[in-house]
Amino acid sequence: MIPYHDLSKINHPLADDILAEINVVIEKNKFVMNTEKFEEEFADYTGAKYCVALSSGTAALHLSLKALGIAEGDEVITVSHTFRATAAAIKYCNAKPVFVDIDKDTFTMDPEKLEDKINTNTKAIIPVHIYGNMADMEKINKIAKKHGIPIVEDCSQAHGSTFDNKHAGTLGRIGAYSFYPGKSLGALGDAGAVVTDDESLAKDIAGLRNWADDDVGHNYRMASIQAEALRIKLQNYPDVLGDKEDIAEYYQENLKQEVFVKRNVRHSWHIYPYILDEKYDREDFIKKLSDKVELKTHYPVPVHRLSAYKSSYELPNTDFVANHQVSIPIYPEVEKEEVVEAINDYFATLL
Repeated sequence: MIPYHDLSKINHPLADDILAEINVVIEKNKFVMNTEKFEEEFADYTGAKYCVALSSGTAALHLSLKALGIAEGDEVITVSHTFRATAAAIKYCNAKPVFVDIDKDTFTMDPEKLEDKINTNTKAIIPVHIYGNMADMEKINKIAKKHGIPIVEDCSQAHGSTFDNKHAGTLGRIGAYSFYPGKSLGALGDAGAVVTDDESLAKDIAGLRNWADDDVGHNYRMASIQAEALRIKLQNYPDVLGDKEDIAEYYQENLKQEVFVKRNVRHSWHIYPYILDEKYDREDFIKKLSDKVELKTHYPVPVHRLSAYKSSYELPNTDFVANHQVSIPIYPEVEKEEVVEAINDYFATLL
């Protein structure tokens, strides 16, 4: 059976180099906050002026909002088709998440539905670059600029994704990244970062991560071994990204349904999202293939339907994707031909 993800395909070839850097950390006894080299290198990779290393992607979202002054009574617009951390970060600031529906083709925030959600309490917008696909930042930025609202990009699944050749995280005020081990660029444990061109915001976030002097502050520091592992993996990341793009291209050409990607977007394929036609039963599809290919679903319960965020929002595209999305294995050396054969054979048996 082909597993959904095999981290060894990315980590094992780099193990010796990573262990060598971890040994240097041990020798120097600098286990926390020795992250300057990674910050410089990741900022350079994304094209941002500043990077602040943090303990997780959730911390990155939380401190981004806190640095922008988001507080009780404020509203932050985002999407419900995302991991719950996006909305949780808003709640951590005692603010209210306001959900807008997604575009049915890209699965990202629908700019056409955004402006109707804006009011005097709206203090930030968080578009999510889901699966590695980019939200329409040109239209979202135009609306945000019109109303004077800052944008925090949730780039937790968008390492290497670009919009008009600009990296995810560099099109708004701040970009928040996760380096959870399962990400295409993943650490050896929890880790995250923010990127920004705003020096003041970078300094504020750097202070807030380490028990800020004039604030309650937080323990959101990145461990030094995570920074070193990420530095090694960042050097190899263009190869990983290229491999995933090749696999995605093969899927696009050989599977029943193509994933829509705009011409000005480079999709990094953190997840390959297959939308099952309504006439097929998703649970049957996953079960029947389980002896050949491990398949997953991502966000079958949208955030606005979780008990902590439950609301009366009508988000038809979000609900549709939640009910029909299937994630297909996509990682270096995955047996892509066998994946395609298994999926196409399933449909052939139903004819």
